[in-house]
Amino acid sequence: MRLFIASSFPEPILRDLNERVNAIRSRLPAASWVRPETQHLTYAFLGEQHPSLVDEVAPLLSQRLGAMGAFDATLHGCGFFPNPRHARVGWVGLDPDQKFSAVARVVRDVVTAAGVTLDRADFKAHLTLMRMRDGWPPSSIELFTKSLREYRSQPFALDRVTLYSSELNPKGAIHTALHQFAL
Repeated sequence: MRLFIASSFPEPILRDLNERVNAIRSRLPAASWVRPETQHLTYAFLGEQHPSLVDEVAPLLSQRLGAMGAFDATLHGCGFFPNPRHARVGWVGLDPDQKFSAVARVVRDVVTAAGVTLDRADFKAHLTLMRMRDGWPPSSIELFTKSLREYRSQPFALDRVTLYSSELNPKGAIHTALHQFAL
């Protein structure tokens, strides 16, 4: 089964963000926009794994994440991966970055100790909004950035992390929560 570990966000928070994005989407070039119901922050993409991995990592994730405690967060700012000049992914950031990074370290430590090989990319707390096949012209990068640079959502509690399965589908991936871990 295809697995990843992530946090989702309250629907009113995502609705507010997506309303702001929808106001400019028609003025931007083609992109593959992430559906609001699948927007999340991924701490670790585990790829294809044997179902027994869920039972192997769940107790330790529960213990280590439970010791961290919930915290208040906001969606804030925006950017592009790998950078605005060669943009392939547009995102909105998350604060407090250090808290999200601490959660990611715990998640990544537990799953790598269980034998999962993860990508070597540095963790950057973000919510992916869209993916671009072709780069955008500078004016479109500027419009996106100007619209979201100063954006800050209402605060929300981040109190859980979820282990999901992801089934690829022609209409988009279907994510199923397998296990939730309280912070």
